[in-house]
Amino acid sequence: MSVYKYRCDKCGITWDEVSTKHQAQLERDQHRRDAHGGGAPDGDRIEGTDPGSWPSAGTLIVTLVAVVLLLAYSRR
Repeated sequence: MSVYKYRCDKCGITWDEVSTKHQAQLERDQHRRDAHGGGAPDGDRIEGTDPGSWPSAGTLIVTLVAVVLLLAYSRR
């Protein structure tokens, strides 16, 4: 299950977790209107986690190279 949170560093506030990115975007948009006149403050972001997602290609490549090196080293 995905979890998203909206964070405004300028205000020092993190909103409660929601299950969709769209919900977090709605909270962000409302906060921007209410607190920042519709502008996007520095440090304004949506943080997300998706435990079911695949790791990035870079992470997979680094892991594969590490495994190959460890196997090659262990056979010596």
